[in-house]
Amino acid sequence: MGVPSKKSARPWSEPGSPLYREVRRQIENAIDALEWRPGEVIPSEKNLCERYGVSMGTLRKAVDELTATGLLVRKQGVGTFVGQHSEDRYLFSFFHLVGRKGQKEYPGVAFRAFAVAAADNFAAQSLGVRAGARLFRVSNVLSLRGKVTSMDEIYLPAALFPGMTEQRLRDRTATLYQMYQDEFHVTVVRASERVRGFAASQTLAQVLQTGIGAPLLEIIRIAYTFQDRPIELRYSYVNTETCEYRPETYFSNRT
Repeated sequence: MGVPSKKSARPWSEPGSPLYREVRRQIENAIDALEWRPGEVIPSEKNLCERYGVSMGTLRKAVDELTATGLLVRKQGVGTFVGQHSEDRYLFSFFHLVGRKGQKEYPGVAFRAFAVAAADNFAAQSLGVRAGARLFRVSNVLSLRGKVTSMDEIYLPAALFPGMTEQRLRDRTATLYQMYQDEFHVTVVRASERVRGFAASQTLAQVLQTGIGAPLLEIIRIAYTFQDRPIELRYSYVNTETCEYRPETYFSNRT
């Protein structure tokens, strides 16, 4: 049998795009479509080379990038698995607050509130929904070693999280990102953040145990799933008297 042409063998490839990135995108698409679920082993390198019509070197470059992001996990002698969200992954990839002495540890999380909200213009633009669209609003208070460090206000498109309730949030035993993945099949792939100074309102001062008008950090994070689809808008209000923001641990799978 003759070797198929590149066009017929790889109809998904885009002219001018590095082939390994196209392979990487195809693997991401398969994970997104739940062909391979979190925690499951993916096909062997040989099978994937045959599937995508590429060399072993091209495939391994794509897989290397995906393992560097945590989307895939290699287990020596066993195989390569679809990554699962966990406390460790959240801590070292998405949580950038450390205690004043520089300790890196998973924060205590206290549920504060759950409500339904309408998307304002910024939320609509950030989440790719129309203004006024139905959102879920989740509020949590975080602490490190018993000291309150920050308050999160999280907005989620209701259409992506059907059945989300206050009770489910209160009863969860995993991180929010684990919950998104396990219960709603929404995987956070990367996040972008921006930071600015912010003065504590009366409510924030009370929650963060500081004075009204005290300087805080406001971190605005947008979390994305596959194909750069935004799925979460988060505002974090941080009391830097009790912790520091260390963005050098920031995680992204973008190249």
